[in-house]
Order: sequence, then C-alpha cells, then structure tokens
Amino acid sequence: MSGFLDKFRNKVKSNVWKEASKQERYIDDKIALGVLLWVIAKADEKFLPQEENQIKEIITNYCNIDKKDLPLVLNSIKEAERQAIDLYSFTSKISGDLNYQMKISILENLFRVACIDKDLDNQELEIIRKISNLFGLEHSDFISTKIKIKKEFGLETFDV
Repeated sequence: MSGFLDKFRNKVKSNVWKEASKQERYIDDKIALGVLLWVIAKADEKFLPQEENQIKEIITNYCNIDKKDLPLVLNSIKEAERQAIDLYSFTSKISGDLNYQMKISILENLFRVACIDKDLDNQELEIIRKISNLFGLEHSDFISTKIKIKKEFGLETFDV
C-alpha cells in the first residue's frame, strides 16, 4: 500500500496542496480518514447518496478541504479504498498523532455515516468496533459514542 500512497501523495501535492508547507503526513491522514468513512458507507452493501453526502461534509469540514478540490480527493479516497489490504493500514496512518478527543470525534463521524440511512447495520457496527479497537479506545467509549450518535439520528438505543 505504501507504493500507492507515495504515488497518490505526489499527485495530490501537485494538484491540490500546492504549498510547500503542506506535509505528506497531512495528505495521508486525510485520505486515511476518508477511506475509513468510505468503508463504513459500503459495509452494508447499500451505498446511498446520503452516505456520500455525509462523507463529503465530514471531509470538507473536518479536513479543511476546499469544495473545488473535493472531486479529486473523493476519487483518491475511492482508489485508496479499492487498494487497501486491511483497516490496520489506514488506522495506523492516522492514529499515532491523534489525541483521545480526536479519536472519539472520528468514531462519532464513522457512526454518523453508518446512521445516515436510519439503520445501523451489523456489518457497519462491527467495522466501527474494529476501528475503535485499533484506535485503542475503551469499549465504554465505543458504546457511549454509539448511543450519542443513534440519539442524534433519532434511532432506538435499547439494543445497545
């Protein structure tokens, strides 16, 4: 995967982040986050426009990506997701530099993508659980975040 990320990084640096001050790590982090969101959206095998819109909103706001650059970034995320070997590759790209609250914020956004269709599928849930574990979060963090986002979307929380 690092070969792909090297090629991708060079493409994005020349097309999107033209400033020399932008770090390679920054690019990897944004794509890794996008891939995690994309994996969740595809997990239940019914990738809906609302899920893609939610991902676009998160990427635009959370990653500070200009809307005009969004198509290139989304295409890069799709390509990285297709070439991914495992979730560990992507979580390890972003987890090391994140503090606890940032990890929780990512977990919340993963749940938002999963819940946007008003149905938290078991496949989505298990992938989010795996990502939470790979981030080193406690099970209680996973449960409280799940409840918070399910309430945000008006979903039942009794099955927690």
